[in-house]
Amino acid sequence: MKLPMFAIRILNPVVSAMLRSPLHGLMSSDTMLISFTGRKSGKTYTTPVSYSRDDDVVRVFTTAPWWRNLQANPQVTLRLAGETRTGRAQTTRDDTERVKQAIRDFLERVPRDRVYFNYGADGDIDGTQTMEDKPLPVVLIEIHLDKGT
Repeated sequence: MKLPMFAIRILNPVVSAMLRSPLHGLMSSDTMLISFTGRKSGKTYTTPVSYSRDDDVVRVFTTAPWWRNLQANPQVTLRLAGETRTGRAQTTRDDTERVKQAIRDFLERVPRDRVYFNYGADGDIDGTQTMEDKPLPVVLIEIHLDKGT
């Protein structure tokens, strides 16, 4: 079920609190907190996001404009599986084939997020298009974790 934006805004503080608590294990296998610095304000912002991980690379997707902050300052802090980690974020949006492949891999690991990409269980979009025909309004964020954090 795809949640409307107002519900996400209401639930984000609850999810954030859960991910910081001893009960984080209920959702931290594929949901984490990412903290970054605003490019204009200099403030620290934190938001919960779905993720997938391969060793020291964590992948996230977003359609929200907060990703632009990562271009100005790629240093991020994550609350990842109950631990605080730091890393450097790299954003990709113009390499369509790379983003598409990353989405496929991501949705195999986090199938509940298919609704946010408008993909059905069969990989079709709204039952009419395949992924290859879909414009990609999403940004791939790859976070390379710092060693020893």
